[in-house]
Amino acid sequence: MTREAEYAGGMMDKRLQSQLWRVLLAMAIGGIVSLTTDSVSADENNFDETGLLTREGQHLRLTSDVNDALLLNDLVQSFDDSVPQWLAFWGVPESRTANWKIQGYLMRNVDTFRKSGALPDFVPRFDHGYSSPHTIWIRHQDTTYYNRHLILHEGIHSLAFELFGAGGPSWYMEGTAELLALHRDRVPTPSKQPRSELSLNTSVLAQSMDPFTINQLPRNRLDTPGWGRYKIIAQHREAGTLPTLKSVLKLPTELNGEVEAYTWCWAASSLFTQSPESNAAFLKAARKGSDQSEAFTSEFYRDVAEQWPVLSARWRLMMNDLDYGFDWSRHRVELSTSDPRASGASIQMNVTPDQSWQSVGVWFPKGARLRFAAEGRVHVTSDWISEPAGITLEYNRGNPLGQLQVCVLPIATPAGATIPGLDIQPVITRADVARFKSNTSDDSTNDSAPMTGANVISLTEPSWVLLRINLPAGHSPIETTANAQEAYQVQIIPSR
Repeated sequence: MTREAEYAGGMMDKRLQSQLWRVLLAMAIGGIVSLTTDSVSADENNFDETGLLTREGQHLRLTSDVNDALLLNDLVQSFDDSVPQWLAFWGVPESRTANWKIQGYLMRNVDTFRKSGALPDFVPRFDHGYSSPHTIWIRHQDTTYYNRHLILHEGIHSLAFELFGAGGPSWYMEGTAELLALHRDRVPTPSKQPRSELSLNTSVLAQSMDPFTINQLPRNRLDTPGWGRYKIIAQHREAGTLPTLKSVLKLPTELNGEVEAYTWCWAASSLFTQSPESNAAFLKAARKGSDQSEAFTSEFYRDVAEQWPVLSARWRLMMNDLDYGFDWSRHRVELSTSDPRASGASIQMNVTPDQSWQSVGVWFPKGARLRFAAEGRVHVTSDWISEPAGITLEYNRGNPLGQLQVCVLPIATPAGATIPGLDIQPVITRADVARFKSNTSDDSTNDSAPMTGANVISLTEPSWVLLRINLPAGHSPIETTANAQEAYQVQIIPSR
């Protein structure tokens, strides 16, 4: 190659790198500011004779009547980034999908695809997405997130056909697809490499974004626009119509696109994968995905039957607490059917703000009566410190922020199709505080003693007893200079 040719080639590389960086910059601020004439022409060359745009990746060939090349690039890249993560979830080697690839259609005008035959007559009408072993069809949505979510959801169904023959009955198939399609959008990050060292063979998204990860719970509404599962749960929680865990396993084979049913399937799958009592059984069940009969569910239930009281209890807590910011690392409660029966002696424990519900560690029989005493201080914000009664400057779900709460959680699985509301009460009320302050005005009173709540809790059936500090689902512990973890010191006192 001549020096002039080398120089010309170097200039072309620099121009191409410069063009790539303009794209990156535009994506980082939320949109494309401008495109060069050359790049527009390249996009136009990807339209076929019917006016459809196609983008192709390792595992997905996506065709659309949506004239948004960046959106299609994102969807294809996200799909390719998800496949290895799905395989890791199931414990399947990546070699199984080395040659696996499906056709996808993102459709704004469905009739266009019906007329061309790309959407066959045997595919029923649908509102969001539909899949076959080798093809997925998605109706274009208003948000990038939900377009991506649906592409992933239907792609998981196709991959389940490839790996396991199908995805099992509806509760398992749709629950797994929702679980593995839930994700957080990429966040632009500065490249750690000098621009001159960027490889033009590396994807633009990989160079400019944090790693794309699936199975991520949303931190706020902006994480998952259009998804709406938490809103459905909140509505049913308010109405007292949340389903029991067992009723989710009895959902019909055809969900007919009912968003509420998909919500329960996803929530159950999240619980089963995050609970040590059921994780192995849930993953093992995928291998029998070709069985969509009741036998599939019966076998899964047999595998977890011994731990069903714990799973059912976890479900009740989860349904009570699910909201934006919910994080399994804070909300996975230590419960066990092997917990010992309470001896009748007083129990002392610390309740910390880094976890939600915290078990006393024993179970109490029917007829047990409990009183509580508590003291201590914890940060509930960087500026506010709370004592067990909580602070009235701010509330969380109708109760003072920082309030120490007790939950009586029955061991028996609820009968019927819906779960009863949880019995959650404050340990120390404002009235208890006023009474305590009145008593401590007497010099004979030991003002260093923990404050005792006036309320006596009576158990009507064998139950676990849990305590927590009332904080939002997404609360992050406040960093303090103290060496010891902040906590309320609690005493559980059996009462006659």
